[in-house]
Amino acid sequence: MRYSKFTLLLLILLILSVSALQSGRNIIKEPELKGFFQKKEPPALKFFTWRRWFSGEFQKTYSDRMNDHVGFYNSLIRVNNQYDYSLFGLTHAEGFVQGKSRYLYEEDYIHEYTGDYFIGEAAINKKLSRLKNVADSLRAHHISLILVFEPGKASFYPEYIPRRFHPEKRYQTNYDYFSMRSRDFGLPFMDLNGYFLAMKDTSRYPLFPRYGMHWSLYGVTYAVDTLKHIIESSTGKQLPNFATRNLAISLFPRGTDNDIGELLNLACPLQKTPGAYPTVAFRPEPAKTLSALVIADSYYINIFEDYGSRMFKTQDYWYYNKKVYPYQNNDPPMYVDKSNLRDKLEKYDVVMLMVSEINLHCGFWNFADESFLAFHPEIKDPLLYGIENEIRNDRTWFRFMVNKARLKKKALEDVIREDAEYTFYTNYANLPGKTAIDTIEFIAANIKNNPDWLAVVEKKALDRHIPIDSMVMLDAIYTFDQSKKKP
Repeated sequence: MRYSKFTLLLLILLILSVSALQSGRNIIKEPELKGFFQKKEPPALKFFTWRRWFSGEFQKTYSDRMNDHVGFYNSLIRVNNQYDYSLFGLTHAEGFVQGKSRYLYEEDYIHEYTGDYFIGEAAINKKLSRLKNVADSLRAHHISLILVFEPGKASFYPEYIPRRFHPEKRYQTNYDYFSMRSRDFGLPFMDLNGYFLAMKDTSRYPLFPRYGMHWSLYGVTYAVDTLKHIIESSTGKQLPNFATRNLAISLFPRGTDNDIGELLNLACPLQKTPGAYPTVAFRPEPAKTLSALVIADSYYINIFEDYGSRMFKTQDYWYYNKKVYPYQNNDPPMYVDKSNLRDKLEKYDVVMLMVSEINLHCGFWNFADESFLAFHPEIKDPLLYGIENEIRNDRTWFRFMVNKARLKKKALEDVIREDAEYTFYTNYANLPGKTAIDTIEFIAANIKNNPDWLAVVEKKALDRHIPIDSMVMLDAIYTFDQSKKKP
């Protein structure tokens, strides 16, 4: 017994010594953790002061920093993640979940698929109406605008969604309404989501990977081939042809086919899963003649280098309509210069707006509004509308609104409007560029926040048999007009 205790003590001391040595000298190189990790600064005695010592701040800060710099930190994280994943199916990649049969999902895809993220008919109609106007304006300059609905993993594999999300209880979705109304507006669009679903039962290899969040590298080939034909049909010009020369079959996912799997940061590889990886060859004819602007999410990354650079004479990729690819992850990133936006748009032969179902609630990342206003500089959007757009494009704020709508059992569009009105009302004095419309909106907010005034307006609405919101705006307009008459 005594010998066993002594051996155990030596083993513990050895582990601590090796960990300390690794921490100080990094003698064994560990694989980096994937994803977004920001380690705290190394612990340092220079942070010490007597005030921090007696308040406990020094001890807590030193301990927290020490945890991030313990020897074999990355390996210990992977072992812990592996334990939770193997025994309980838990993932430590924020925003990602494991479904049935080990299919991995980004959770936002599921909420889009079930209808939790539906932003409302009015918002979608406005975006599409403006986009149609922009498409017509560009067409007058012989420029094609093509809207592309990229596929989504939740729509493609609803059968593997975890039961707790109740995928059988679907409501109106952004994808359903966007695609239907795009057809009604006569917008030139390509529904790759529907195309992938039509091929699901006949495709020889997965169009969506088990461990990835984007279309598979095999599926990209079909997507690009379809895009090529619609661009040629829209512009009347031929793009260089390509063909698959070789198809490598592998049980180990490659590249973005394993992008969620890598984020799990496990100690052991995930179980084998089949995938196909094509080698694509482009023919020299016809010559590249088209210049393209692509406003898209991360789905286009798989197209930009391997296909776009060989199909287009020039191509620009506005990542989420905000940053310039491939400099989006620079520190600081390179942002798109949208000054003289109309002139910039008119330099291209084709403009492609590509969005997956996970991002439809963002409303094209404001591209429809910005390009519409570029062609109609005499129009200025109300500040309240801008705040609503900000909510839809801010993932944290938007998810908070979704939870708020669920708790209040109200439509998401109504909750977004209420929060936008509150933000507008409380920050009104500091908001730049206010117009008459903004002043009227502020008066309307004043009415809603004044019980006595609101009671009078409600009685007027009842007497005139019109909605209360309409009467509030009428009273606000009247008040504004009267204020203009005062000397």
